Formats: sequence, structure tokens, C-alpha cells
Amino acid sequence: MNKKIKKNQMLIIVALYLLFSVTNYVYAVATKEDSLDFFLEEDQRKVAYVTFDDGPSIYTEKLLDVLNEYDVPGIFFVLGSHMEYIPNADKILNRIIDEGHYIALHTMTHDKNTLYWTEKSPTMFTREMFQLKIEIEKQTGHVTNLCRAPYGKKGHFKAAHYKIVADAGLYCIDWHIDSQDWAKENASQIYDQVVSELERYKDNDEIVLLFHEYQRTVDAMPGVIELLLELGYTFEPYVEGKVFEGLK
Repeated sequence: MNKKIKKNQMLIIVALYLLFSVTNYVYAVATKEDSLDFFLEEDQRKVAYVTFDDGPSIYTEKLLDVLNEYDVPGIFFVLGSHMEYIPNADKILNRIIDEGHYIALHTMTHDKNTLYWTEKSPTMFTREMFQLKIEIEKQTGHVTNLCRAPYGKKGHFKAAHYKIVADAGLYCIDWHIDSQDWAKENASQIYDQVVSELERYKDNDEIVLLFHEYQRTVDAMPGVIELLLELGYTFEPYVEGKVFEGLK
């Protein structure tokens, strides 16, 4: 073979090799950058969980209407006593589940003396949670270990409460942002309270907001949801077993 032709063939092979290598490198870098962007976006996401205590009530379905309008999942901490006397409570509970929201535990009685102030209170607290858990499963087929202590754990839970709840496999949470809707007169005051609380938790990637079931809360929810969206929050459904950031 002519030496010149052989040399040209070698040059072509080297050029093709270099072209292939550079192409792979560029692709790898681009892919790596895309992956990096993806993970950065994931890390930068701000998530809000909207929770409601003391249902079911005559306002539950109104709250569901608002949440569904904005495609926002809610967590409903229900009371056993309300399940007993609210008309069509089973229908309301099943609607919560069917529409992609979550039902959690808030005791049977909501009674401070029973739940916190006696020697038997830790046992009674856990017993009520399990009574409620069984009743919810009967009516909806939904099973949960997520719970919230009436009035919150702070100032109410003793060491024995923490131990028995943990031993029972229950996960009781409080909240980051308290709307204080129980003490407010109207939707505007609830909105202002949420704005004030959000400033305290502006560096959190994840927040849990506490509401109750009132007409003024129903009226406040569109403004609160739109505010959170404007601030860059997304809303995610609760998945059993998830642990919330900063909530022991």
C-alpha cells in the first residue's frame, strides 16, 4: 500500500476518534449539567402542607371545594366525637379520600383532662387514637398512624406520652404556622396571621400550616393558597411514613 494513502487513512481514523470522543464528552457534560439543574431545582422546591383540625364538620365539604379548585391536597385531622354526630360523616370522610386528600387522627374526645392531666392520660391518649384509627378504617378502608395532639404537644405531653406514642408506632405532629383561625373574626385577619407567621419560616423548604373548620377559614383559603403559590410553594399530598422537617 502506498505510504501516502496509508498515512491519510491513519489521519482519518485519528480524526474520527477525536470527533467521537469530543461528541461523547460534550454529551456527558450536558447530561451532567441537566442532572445538576434537576437536583438543584429539587433542592430549591418549597413545599406547603395544608392541615385542618376538628372535622368532619358542616364546613368540610366547603373546604374540599376550595382545595379541589386549586388542586391542593389537604390533611384532615378528624375527631371521633364529630364522626358520631355530624350528619353523613361517613360520606364526608369517603369524599376526602376519594378526592386525593388525607385523613389523620385527632383523638375521640379532644378533652384536656382525659388526655393530659391524669396519671392514666398517656394510656388514654393512645387508646383514643387507636379507637379512632379503627373507626376510620371501618368507614373508609383508610389506615393511618399520623396524628395530632389536641392543643399541640408542647405544654401538654409528658415524658410518658412521648414514650407510649412512639412505642405504639404513632407519628404525632404539631405545625410550623398557626393561622389562629379559632381566635380570628374574619378571613382578612386569618390571612394577615399567616403572612406574619410565614416571615418566621421563610427559610424553611417545608412548612405545615394549621387551620380549623370554620366558615371564615373557608373564606380565607383562596387568598392563602394564592399567596403561597406566589411565594413559590408547591403543595404535595401526604404519604404514610413521611417525616416532616422540624416537627418532632
